[in-house]
Amino acid sequence: MSRVSTPDPQPSLLDVPVPARRRRARPAVPPAERRPVAVVAVDRSSPHLDRPFEYLVPAPADEAARPGCRVRVRFGHQDLDGYLIERRDHPEHDGTLQPLRRVVSDEQVLTPTVLDLCRRVARRWAGTLPDVLRLAVPPRHARTEKEQWAPGHAGDDAAPSSGGRAPLTPEHLAAWAPYPHGAAYLRRVAAGEAPRAV
Repeated sequence: MSRVSTPDPQPSLLDVPVPARRRRARPAVPPAERRPVAVVAVDRSSPHLDRPFEYLVPAPADEAARPGCRVRVRFGHQDLDGYLIERRDHPEHDGTLQPLRRVVSDEQVLTPTVLDLCRRVARRWAGTLPDVLRLAVPPRHARTEKEQWAPGHAGDDAAPSSGGRAPLTPEHLAAWAPYPHGAAYLRRVAAGEAPRAV
């Protein structure tokens, strides 16, 4: 009976050295001089992550990073949207803070009153704060933001255009005084314009 020769087993690859992965070093971002810690409500629906997270405010974003504005942050392995809730002098987190990726808009869309209401709704109905914020704060409309702050845009001191429909009385203006830009809104309505308001 002839014997079949078996080939030698393949050499083991376990002892072959694996080159170490090189990570690109990120340039150090200088933090903002005043209140460099940003407390952010990250748009993440997971109940176990329903809490604010701390990030570093980079010096170039110091002016734009105001409480209530929209920000973009690194969370795990992805970039997520969020709202900057407050800024602090010192972090509560012991480790190194990640810098904010960017300030999406310096428009303060989340007021303290709305934030407080959203927290109460989330507690009352056993929801997460990000889910409630998603419904409470309208989505960003970049074009409207640019129009609103463009040079020459009608503001509080704008006079009504000719052909106004109804004269404004001091009583009208007084009734709308508690609202930001309420007087400007009334003037534009009285002038026959179609201003946008929320």
